[in-house]
Amino acid sequence: MIKPLKILIVEDQFVEANHLRLMLKKAGHSVTGMARSVTDAKYYIAKQKPELVLLDIFLSGKETGIDLAEILKEDNIPFIYLSANSNEEVLSKAKLTHPHGFLVKPFREKDLLITIEIAQYHQEHGIESSIRKELLFQKQLKTIVKESGSWDSRVFNIITSLQSLISYDLVMAVFYIENKLSSRVIGYTRTGLHEYQRIGIEELQIITGLKESEINDLRNKSKVENEMAFYNDQDFIKICDKTPIKKLIANSMNMKSNLMLPIPLSLHENGGLYLSFYSRQSNNYNKNHLTLCERLQEPLIYAIENLISHDKKLKLKNISSVNHTADKSVKVSGFESIVGKSPILLRLFDNIMQVAPADTTVLITGESGTGKESIAHSIQQLSNRKNQPFVKINCSALPPSLIESELFGHEKGSFTGASEKRIGKFEQADNGTLFLDEIGDMPLEMQAKLLRAIQEKEIERVGGNLSIKVNVRIIAATNKNLEKEVADGRFRLDLYYRLNVFPIQLPPLRERKEDIGLLARHFIAVYSSKTGKNVREISESALKSLLSYQWPGNIRELENLIERSILLAKADIIEHIPLPAFEETKINNMSNEWYFKTIQENEREHIINVLAKCNGRIRGSGGASEILGLPPTTLASRMQKLGIKRSHF
Repeated sequence: MIKPLKILIVEDQFVEANHLRLMLKKAGHSVTGMARSVTDAKYYIAKQKPELVLLDIFLSGKETGIDLAEILKEDNIPFIYLSANSNEEVLSKAKLTHPHGFLVKPFREKDLLITIEIAQYHQEHGIESSIRKELLFQKQLKTIVKESGSWDSRVFNIITSLQSLISYDLVMAVFYIENKLSSRVIGYTRTGLHEYQRIGIEELQIITGLKESEINDLRNKSKVENEMAFYNDQDFIKICDKTPIKKLIANSMNMKSNLMLPIPLSLHENGGLYLSFYSRQSNNYNKNHLTLCERLQEPLIYAIENLISHDKKLKLKNISSVNHTADKSVKVSGFESIVGKSPILLRLFDNIMQVAPADTTVLITGESGTGKESIAHSIQQLSNRKNQPFVKINCSALPPSLIESELFGHEKGSFTGASEKRIGKFEQADNGTLFLDEIGDMPLEMQAKLLRAIQEKEIERVGGNLSIKVNVRIIAATNKNLEKEVADGRFRLDLYYRLNVFPIQLPPLRERKEDIGLLARHFIAVYSSKTGKNVREISESALKSLLSYQWPGNIRELENLIERSILLAKADIIEHIPLPAFEETKINNMSNEWYFKTIQENEREHIINVLAKCNGRIRGSGGASEILGLPPTTLASRMQKLGIKRSHF
């Protein structure tokens, strides 16, 4: 039994709100109030801060539940959406607020209580995870202070230890003594999972093409930022216009957002170390980062002052004129099957390392051929379940009649052909990981059963009446836009939110072209060994053709082309790669996905168009069933299967 919570109900329908109140009281929770509007909800929140909010999206008044969600997020109050509406636009807006769950009306009492339990678990474990990371960082700081080494090397160790708390593509560390800018400036750009390249004045000269005096002139013209701050989008452009050195870095290294963390020293030093974090993402930093910086500032002040007291040579001269290279390369098991060092891939690695140790459900999305199964394997290998079973099921490869038996197993004689008892994938994966590939293709009627199995952590074999407890971590993957599938009635909204606890979006290959050369050479090594051919390299012209191609088939397509090219190669270098014509592929600009309509999608669209022409009339002369050449009952059945509702036409 979970601990009782103080819960606020925000629902404009009194009957539904009261029904919720009765269910919550029965389960031992206390209800702090029932609000019909955002204004009412604010009153109750101010009066007594709830531990959880059940939040309807559409409320009385001008403001919606999504508006209130932004306030709840700021106050770190978990909330669960309640709604019968699955409009795609509304769903997209709701998703951006990061709810702790989503319940589709009508729902069972058990669904409500399990969703509350899941929300409570993620709220508590999310906070615990953050605390653990900060405690680990403080422990690392104490170790860094005690170890020997140059100023540069120890500052580098501090900066790299911060990566788990603050994501960045570049960090610049500038030192001030007696309020004067020191010649000591070091920065590090991230080049690999645990690899960093030093960026000092010399490197800035090479990158920008400016002289040292010109760079120092820009530094002297730039005001010292001694307040914690973050800059995204237009704010970043504005601060760059006011800060010449920041503008130089942004333009020359393609940085789009910035977080400032000043580390002021004691009064007699009258200066400090100023850390400036940069990201190539335009919205990488937020108010939570400022709160984090406030907590980190004191231990960092302690560490830097201790470094200074242990380094008497620091005061008036530059500690080291040697070009200290910071290639901290550590091989992390779990990522062996993933090749690349692009910034977008490194951020993906950070997300994987963050979620892998927990038992959190992960939803991996991305186009076909982007490596979703490899990511699932990496999560499993980096988790506490790495020595337990990893069981995969492809939801699109099985007919609907067999999926239930594959997932849950069946008893002997439960259906024609069931000559013996069969253990399903859930039981096979007990204490391990179950990978649900192509989850977007699972039939609707099966989705409800899957949802209950995930929530209740128990299954029943087909033909059986015994509930079997299972302890399984779920990783799901799809190349479909599940939000669109939900909006079109082909995927359950509650299952989507149950799977989408920690989403990981894989980038298409055309968005990480920096990795194409590394991937090509990796596949050359693999298939040269497999085929026994002595192919070692790819020519510059062939590589240029790979970089100019759009890769609708992503990494899988590149792999196949390299294998074919090795078989055709007549020397130890691949001089030419036969790229396919690229004229018939369509790009969906709205989602930036390579997208082809399925037969079902075309059929659904055609039926909706006919219904619209007939003003929704199905039967009679000139009705949709007559135009489509289908009996009315068959058309009604097709509409239900394809998720066509009256609101669609």
